[in-house]
Amino acid sequence: MQYEPTASEYALLKNCSDSQRLDYFLVRIFETEEVWSLRQGARWFAHLIDAHADDGITAIPIWPYRNMAKQAALDVWMDCRPDAVSLEYFMDSEIPKLIAEGVYFDIMPNDHDSVRVISASQLATIMEGIIDAREYRMDG
Repeated sequence: MQYEPTASEYALLKNCSDSQRLDYFLVRIFETEEVWSLRQGARWFAHLIDAHADDGITAIPIWPYRNMAKQAALDVWMDCRPDAVSLEYFMDSEIPKLIAEGVYFDIMPNDHDSVRVISASQLATIMEGIIDAREYRMDG
């Protein structure tokens, strides 16, 4: 099992489309069975996306690997620390609460201009579909 992206994966991820990035994220969290984010104290860190728009949303950044979350904490959100939850806990406990709160996720951001947002509800539906299909691999 791979617990860190390879150098070639890092290079490829910089040019991935939103759907490719989401596919990569999903495959890797099902492989490692954990989801990484950032904590600010006891709470999950969330950031405002498009703060200048009337409909700006708040999103929690998430990654499949510790190193990716750590890099974001060092480079962008320095007052945060990487933290993980198990995939099972994320799906059974965290996502239902976040759906009720109308939370969004920012999938694997690597800088302020890198926004790939999906609602907690959409992510839950995709993850449940993957489990129902028993398909944990990337296409292509």
